[in-house]
Amino acid sequence: MLTIDNIRGPRSPDTPLQSARDSVKGTILVLALALPIMAVVSLFAAIPKLAHHFSDVPNAAYLVPMIITLPSLGIALLSPAAGWLVDKLGRRPIFIAALTLYAVTGLAPLVLNDLRYIIASRALLSAAEAGIVTVCNTLIADYFGANRYRWLAIQSALGSVLGTVLIALGGWLADVSWRGPFSVYVATIPLLILALIYIDEPAARVRDQEERSERNFPWAIALTIGVVSLIASVFYYVEPINIASVFTQRGISSSTQAGLIQALTSIAYIAGAYLYKRLGNHPITTQLIVAGGLIGIGMIGIGLSHTYLEAALWALPQQLGGGMVIPSLTAWAQGSAPFNQRGRAMGVWATFFFAGLFLCPSVVTATASKAGGLSSAFWLLGLLTCALTAVGLVAAQVVRRFPRT
Repeated sequence: MLTIDNIRGPRSPDTPLQSARDSVKGTILVLALALPIMAVVSLFAAIPKLAHHFSDVPNAAYLVPMIITLPSLGIALLSPAAGWLVDKLGRRPIFIAALTLYAVTGLAPLVLNDLRYIIASRALLSAAEAGIVTVCNTLIADYFGANRYRWLAIQSALGSVLGTVLIALGGWLADVSWRGPFSVYVATIPLLILALIYIDEPAARVRDQEERSERNFPWAIALTIGVVSLIASVFYYVEPINIASVFTQRGISSSTQAGLIQALTSIAYIAGAYLYKRLGNHPITTQLIVAGGLIGIGMIGIGLSHTYLEAALWALPQQLGGGMVIPSLTAWAQGSAPFNQRGRAMGVWATFFFAGLFLCPSVVTATASKAGGLSSAFWLLGLLTCALTAVGLVAAQVVRRFPRT
């Protein structure tokens, strides 16, 4: 059976210097995985100012939101190509190139004045993000093997914290100027310098050149993981994208207060990342069933709540499950292919997962229009999440009754 451990082979004991270097590598990778989050949430508060600034541009109402949505769509479309390049050319060159492109295109709106050029820079940014997401998840498996659970848990928790901080920082910078939030991309430069110093090509690649696997790419496994990730992504993002609107409907008139309450509920997300770490050695079915149940129950409670405090309390189990779902799916994809095919496996996974993020707003809007509002959409989608989780539980039990031959 293919596992992450026998992919890597035996490993000699780490020296203190090597352990420290590995820690730096892991830190660089989890920080880089936060860059796609930065590309989205730091601009939330800037959209009204961008819309006002470019109000005289034809179709501005359609074009301005693309500044936020285009990167996620680009990751979904371009990740398979990025994965192929990672396996063909190596991890390090793609990572360095992607970080460089990210820094240049992220900072470009600080000097660009034409909305068309700004959107073009965001399209190029999406290519950089596809490379970053694919190679970072690949390198976490390459470098750390079975210890990847620790770094995936850290990345999940860190992403939640940074997302909250960047929303607040983006709002403050947007008050300075519509260009202000784009200045946060300067943080990519020190990360690029650290990557140039510490990120190297995994040693396993040298062995792979001599002992390249003749195995065909495991498309059946990759697509199965992809479809599950797509479904999980759609349901997972319902709460983060829409909970502020729920708080507003429940009586909160201040965006600052709504953001603060949302930030407080994200503490449960960090706890979910820790819970994932504790369940890291359990089967993926167990991890996803726990995560799906928590997310579904939380969404039902939010939909049926009457006050913003009730909604906030029900957001806690949703966030607890949310803290588990991304690292669980990532680890599953990381272990699905051998070293020389892992980049492509992560590219396929990223395509499906970020397609779910892109589709989520449309799913919620369609459900709300049919069900009579956002609250009804929450509890209906929560019920569907619980139903799908129950189906997964039954399927897992059936599979266990028929051992492999």
